[in-house]
Amino acid sequence: MITKLSTIAILSIFSFNLLAVEPNTSTEFANATVEERFQKLTAELRCVVCQNQSIADSHAELAQDMRDLIHKMMAEGKTDAEISLFLVERYGDFVLYNPPVKPTTYILWMGPLILLLVGVVGLGYWVRRHAQTTATPPPLTGEERQTINQLLSHNSNDK
Repeated sequence: MITKLSTIAILSIFSFNLLAVEPNTSTEFANATVEERFQKLTAELRCVVCQNQSIADSHAELAQDMRDLIHKMMAEGKTDAEISLFLVERYGDFVLYNPPVKPTTYILWMGPLILLLVGVVGLGYWVRRHAQTTATPPPLTGEERQTINQLLSHNSNDK
């Protein structure tokens, strides 16, 4: 019984490697310049499935489809700008690692600055409030000292 369970567990662990998609390495290029252009363009475009990898690095099926599409468009004589524009129209500015600054991407470009400003303002507020709540009280006046001494001596006489 234990050997069957351990065999099933081991097989299920190693079967995840079967789900990975290997990049198509059979892509042939007319010359080294076209291959270099292909490598540069695929490194500048984001995989919309992985989101943190370029389509050159991604093993996702969609990334492979995008690489095949780019290769096909290059073979048709399309420029890098035309290919990028086609992919942006299809997948949006997210496909670019360096999207243009325009109204739809303002939050993307200004977001880190806004978060930094909010953090600085919040830190300033916290420091100011903390300083107010932990401030040293003013020294006692002579009258207050006298009142305290009377209360203390009155309490010590009661014992």
